[in-house]
Amino acid sequence: MKPDDRRLISVDRAMGRYVASLRQGVNPCRSDGDSAGQIRNYRDAIERAELRYTQVRQVLCDSGISPVYFLFYRNFGFHLDKLFRAHSDETLRTGVAAAIARWQFYGCKLEVLKAICREVFKLEVD
Repeated sequence: MKPDDRRLISVDRAMGRYVASLRQGVNPCRSDGDSAGQIRNYRDAIERAELRYTQVRQVLCDSGISPVYFLFYRNFGFHLDKLFRAHSDETLRTGVAAAIARWQFYGCKLEVLKAICREVFKLEVD
């Protein structure tokens, strides 16, 4: 299978759109007026999302998953990233187990979901 080389929107393009929306008043600025900090946080989030998608995409290509299903697995990776930033230990493991069960209902393969946990997030699940 040919490796998938599609990307999310580029970081620079996303940043340009975000800064423009702040200037136009479409997105609200922080109440403390620290728009530079807000822009930095957004850039960090976009870069983290691009990294996670690249890592998940590699697992999917190695597993032979059709690109038609990449969106489901990408969203699983983004959900796990959010869990890892918000929780730890047993709460994290419970959240990951619930996420795996949820994405299995969407039709994702259990072994691929576990591979994403293991290879991208360094978490062994039972």
